[in-house]
Amino acid sequence: MASWASGPFDNDDAADFLMELEAAPSWEMVRLAFADVMANEDYVELPEGARGCAAAALLTVALGKSDVSAQDIHMTLEAMGPPPEDLAAVAKIALKRLSTGDSEIRELYLDSGSYNTWLGTIAAIDEALN
Repeated sequence: MASWASGPFDNDDAADFLMELEAAPSWEMVRLAFADVMANEDYVELPEGARGCAAAALLTVALGKSDVSAQDIHMTLEAMGPPPEDLAAVAKIALKRLSTGDSEIRELYLDSGSYNTWLGTIAAIDEALN
């Protein structure tokens, strides 16, 4: 991975997700990111995990509960309109799966020495979804 840090948008998979959203703004694409996290009960691969984290952080921005930003996401969010009311609950389930279940993104942060920073970021996103 060429780009890697503890922020929800600080990796290549998240950046790719944001570029795809910019090209085709849709809350269904965000919902699909959460569904991809939940699709595999055994293990969540890195691309799906990173996209799920980015989708949850994006949702907090859309809800006005976070100042997290990356690139020009506000224009994309404006094009998407308001998020579906049930999406925050779905996001919280996906975040719990990533932070407590068997996932590659969790393993990589454990190995990197920045696990606590990443876990704090996930907790802040989760809290903002309340």
